[in-house]
Parts: sequence; structure tokens; C-alpha cells
Amino acid sequence: MKTRPKNGVEERAVDTALSSQELQRQMFVYAQDLHDLMELHVQLQQRYQWVLQAHGRRDNSNDVLLGTVRQSCAMYLVTDCAGKITFASPAADQIFSLDAGSLKADLISDIAHSSSLATVRNLLDKFSSANATGAIEMRKLQLHDGAKGHPVWYDALVIPARKLDHIEIVWLLGAQAAPNAGETEVQKKVLSFEECEDGLVLTSPDGLIQAVNPAFTRITGYGAADVTGRNPSLLSAGRQDSSFYGAFWAHLIDGGSWTGEFFNRRKNGHIYTEWKTVKAIKNEVGVTISYIAACADISARVGEAEELAHLAYHDALTGLPNERLLADRTSQAIATTSRSGTQFCVMLLDLHQFKRVNEDIGHDGGDRVLQAVAGRLKAAVRDSDTVARVGGDEFAILLQSPIDDEVAFSVASKILGALGAPIQVAEHAVTVRVSIGCARYPVDGDDIATLLKHADAAKYGAKRFGLEFSFFDTGVVATPAPDMGFDIWRALERNELSVVYQPQVTPDNHKVVRGCEALLRWNHASLGEVSPSVFIPIAEKNGAIIALGDWVLDTACRQLRQWHNAGLPDLTLSVHVSSRQLQDSNFPARVRQMLLDCGVEPSLLEIEISEVDAIALRHKPLTQSALRELGVKVAVVDFGVGSSSLHQLRSLQVDRLKISQRFVRNLVLSDDAQALSQCFVGIGSAMGLDVTAGGVEDADQLAILAAQGCDLVQGYYTGKPMSAGALLDWALAP
Repeated sequence: MKTRPKNGVEERAVDTALSSQELQRQMFVYAQDLHDLMELHVQLQQRYQWVLQAHGRRDNSNDVLLGTVRQSCAMYLVTDCAGKITFASPAADQIFSLDAGSLKADLISDIAHSSSLATVRNLLDKFSSANATGAIEMRKLQLHDGAKGHPVWYDALVIPARKLDHIEIVWLLGAQAAPNAGETEVQKKVLSFEECEDGLVLTSPDGLIQAVNPAFTRITGYGAADVTGRNPSLLSAGRQDSSFYGAFWAHLIDGGSWTGEFFNRRKNGHIYTEWKTVKAIKNEVGVTISYIAACADISARVGEAEELAHLAYHDALTGLPNERLLADRTSQAIATTSRSGTQFCVMLLDLHQFKRVNEDIGHDGGDRVLQAVAGRLKAAVRDSDTVARVGGDEFAILLQSPIDDEVAFSVASKILGALGAPIQVAEHAVTVRVSIGCARYPVDGDDIATLLKHADAAKYGAKRFGLEFSFFDTGVVATPAPDMGFDIWRALERNELSVVYQPQVTPDNHKVVRGCEALLRWNHASLGEVSPSVFIPIAEKNGAIIALGDWVLDTACRQLRQWHNAGLPDLTLSVHVSSRQLQDSNFPARVRQMLLDCGVEPSLLEIEISEVDAIALRHKPLTQSALRELGVKVAVVDFGVGSSSLHQLRSLQVDRLKISQRFVRNLVLSDDAQALSQCFVGIGSAMGLDVTAGGVEDADQLAILAAQGCDLVQGYYTGKPMSAGALLDWALAP
């Protein structure tokens, strides 16, 4: 029986926590309802637009373009399909009035010169047709100037406006441009680009922006230099799917005109709603030469609720969902997955040393890096998955069900690949490194809080061991651990390091020992055995690999002398050397001193370098010649993985090629693998080099390599890594 706290503090704390959870739950429910309502609003708006267009309603209040140009264009006429002038702008009325009268009772054909009369009548006939489109027609018209008494050439844009029960035609007129003026300049002049209050965009027939007006810049934040030559889709907010744009283009191409609502994004990232009219501009032979779009910002009337909802559940910098929306979607995934019995995953990742990025390129540059990372993460996952920003440099990914461990690992690899390329920020190329932790529902947790906690633990574990990705180890929550980068420097003085030796033998039936490879091992005081695949990259990164490499070389040379004193025939001892050691100009001198101190023949030491490092060594002739002068052997390991040429290998004067175990692994099952290994053996034979194959794990692989003429083999089948004493006993055994 529980006792009631005397002061009631604990009970009130529990009640407060429960109240907070209930309030949060209600907020999520409200947000989802609001989201659903806004989606319904968008659908109804689109349906209304299509209904308007299907019934041919083109009221000037809906057609932004007509409303805009009629307000800004100085000279224009409005006629019916018979050509009767029903309206004239003041400038047009003054110029074309006959006998100082009014144009309202006149026909447009009355002011057309004989050279343009046929063009005017053709346009009237075209717009009277039931099949007429809403496209703009661009023409050159010669009209009588009532004041001057002689005809004048005008550039004209003729626009049909479909009313409920009739069609009216708007004739926009501008003084003829200079003979060398392009179509774009002519259209800008006639449409009075600079004076329009609403945004205007002129594009080429393939949709690339040719010109914009100041109002467009005021609405979007993009200047002409930002958008010229680009597709208007750069404004898209991603709220309207491909089917919407497909219908839009189909209607525009077939009908020549489109009016409706777009959701776009300003240059500063803010989403806005615009009412837009787009029309095709055609020449006298019916070819579309441009598209003109007029847009009015109506965000203040329809966008407040949607913008507020978006800001409440999205990150302002990247536009990604925030932690609130991630929690909501994860809760939905739990509800769905619990019924299906499948699995989904939550990943957490953060950027290493992002503070330094901000210090190096500034906070604005850091923000651009975060935005680029957000874009690459979204591109690396499915549309059904969720990428969220949950902290300054921390992101979360919800991989929707169904997904298994193999797929999750594949997605993590894809993410790492996407983030591997440098991010260009002005003149800086920023390379980001991340650690990713993954928790799976339901095995690693059955609620959002537990899943995030365990994903964070997995991420911390990955970072601690120098890994890029790790699943959560069920039942084990990561705790603060030593800094491996620091501890690896102290490993020598703590006597935590050791060397084991793996035999290299002939592949024949006798399996004669000809050499061995020295392999470094680390038995951490608190972590136990740490894999070389974990600590070697850390040591290479922080520079400890030079001290470790020297220690391994010295230990191996002393061991060679001890074996010789114990009666073991001379063996070639292979020691892998990293690129950091090769870059050290004092490395050859240190190797020489070790050989002298230990009294070992230089020819018994074989330095192993990767194929990539071997090619790089060609650009260090002093280092290469110094190693050759020592008399030590040089082997290229993992041969076949890089892209070296025979000419490059010959110039290195190496002594041995070591075939990568990735080729050996598939020897039995793959004809291609056999052909490659045979090719490598043939290259070695042709160049007078010995060939060793690594990773031999069974008798079939050994038999194939023996038949191909491989000189030596190494692997678990012929001998596991062992201590110096064990190798001595093994080699001397009858």
C-alpha cells in the first residue's frame, strides 16, 4: 500500500506530468485535424479552378493578367467578336478618335490600314470560333492615327477574354520597336512590364525565364539575375504534386491559357499563395513563341492558418519536420505497424565538430551546410519516410514499415554516400562526417521516447568506436566511455598493445611456411579487445598511427631475431605501413636504424602498402629510392581494388602483389573471380613479382590458387593469427 506524501509535492508533480502529456496529445490531434482541413482546402480550391475553366469563366477578376495590363498599359482597345470597339483607354481614344469623336461606336476595321485589314479580320474570325484558345496573338498592325492623319505601325498583343455569355477581345498596342529589337523586348514594352503592380514573368517556349518585372522581385525576393534562364519550378513549395502540374500544362497547351492557385516559396524560404494567370503568346503562323504569367500574392487572405501550422511543425531553417511532427508521425507508425506485425526504424545522426564549421565559415555558411545536408538526406530516403531536424546539428529519420535490418543498413550506407561529397559554400568546400544510430520498433522500444533514447545510445556507441553506423544493442544502453582517440596514444605506455602473426605458406600439399604478417592488437583496459577496423582509422586520423607503426616494426624486427636464435629458418616478415608513415620524410631512416639495432637482414622485412599509396609513392622519389636502398622488400596489398596501370606498377619496382581477399572469397562460386585472380597471377609472373593471396578460408579456394600458380597464400584455413611463441611451435612441428 502506497503512502500519501505529507506535502503532496510528488503527487502534484505526477499530476502535472500527466496533464502535460494529455495537453501534448491534444495538440497533436489538433495539428492533424488542421493539416487534414488544409489539405481539403487545397483539393477544393483545385476542383473549383477546374470547374471555372471547364465552364469557360474568364472574368477579369479571375484573370490576373488582364486586370494587370489594363491597369498599367497606356494604350489598348476592347472589342467584341464583330470588331465593335466597346472600350478605349484614354491614350487610345485620343490617338484613334476620328473627327475628335468617340471610338465607342466605331469598328476596329475602320482604323486599320489596308495592309493590316486582313490580319484584323483573321483575328476576329479566329476568336469567334468555338475552338478558339485563350492564347495571346502577337502581330504588327498598321493603324490610322486620327491626329496625324496617316497610318502608324504598332506592335500588338491581342488577348481573348471569355465572359459568361460572350467573348471580348483586348488589343494591347505599343509604338513599334526598333528593327533589331527581339521578341522579348517587344513583349515587355507592350505589356508595360515596369509599371505593373502584380508580378509578371516572361518565359521561352520551353519554359525558361526570360524576363521578370520589379513586382515579381518584390513578391518573391528573386531578382532578374537570380531567375533568368531558369525554370519557374524553382519557386515551387512542393505542395502540389506531379499530377497537378501535368494537368496544368495539358490545359495550357490545349487551351492557351490557365488561371488558378499556386503554392510557391520565396527566396527567404517562406511559403506564399499566389493567384496566377498564364497565357501562351503565338505568332501569325500559330507557333508559341513565349509564355506570359501574371501573379498576385494572396497569402494574406488564405495563407495565415496554413503558414502558422507549418511553422509550428517544421524547422524554419531547413523546412524539415521538427521534433513535434516527428513524434506525431512516429506515433502513427506505431499504430499502423502494431497491427501489421512488421518493423520500422528510427535513426539519429549528428555532424562531427560542427562548431568548427561555424567558426571557419561563419554562422551563415554553417546554415547553408545544414540546408545542404537536409536536402541530401531527403534525397536519400523514400517519399514515405520522414527526415526531421531535432537539434542544432542533429537530424532524425523515420523509415516507415515494412523495413528489415538489411534494408536499414542499406539506407544508412546510401545516406553516408550522399553526405560524402564536399558541400560547396562560396569558396569553401566543407566535408561533413556523421555518426548514425538506429533503433527498431518493436525490438528496441515500443514508444517514441524509448526509440529515440535507444537510437541516441546507438549513435553514441558508433561515435565512441569510430564507426559511422550502429544498430542499438538490445538491452544495453550506452554509458559514457573513454575517449578512444586519447586512449590510443596511451596504449603503448599501458602495455595494452600486442602483435600476432599470421603464416604465409605455399599452396601445395606441403604448405611450407615462407613468411608471416605482423598484425596489431589492442586489449583496452575497460573495453576489452578493440577491433583494428575501429582503432586503426582513429589512429590514422589523429596521427597516433606513426608511433604505433614504428612500435609494430620494431617489435616485428626483434621477433625475427628471436626466431632466428630459436632455430626457425629465416622468414619474410610483412608489416603494413600507412600513408601517414610514408608521408614522414624520416621514415626510411627510422627503418634503417631498427634493422641495425635488431641485427636483421633487410631482405627479410617486407613493407606492405596499399595500391593507392603505392601510386602516390611515385610522386615521392626520395622516399621510394631510400626504401629501395635499404634492401627491404615492398608489397602492394589489396591488389585489384585500385586503378593502377602496369606501367605505374613497373615504375614502383615492387617485389610482391597481394590479391585482395574480396576476390578470393568468391573463387569457388564465380567464374569472373577466378578469371581475375588468374589475371593477377599472370601479371605478377610477367613482371617477375611474387603473388600472395589473402583471405583463404577453405580447401577449394586453396586448390584453385595452387592450380593458377599463386606463390603464397594466407588465411584462416592455412593458419590463424597467433602469438610469436605459438607460431614458433607451429612452424617447427614435424
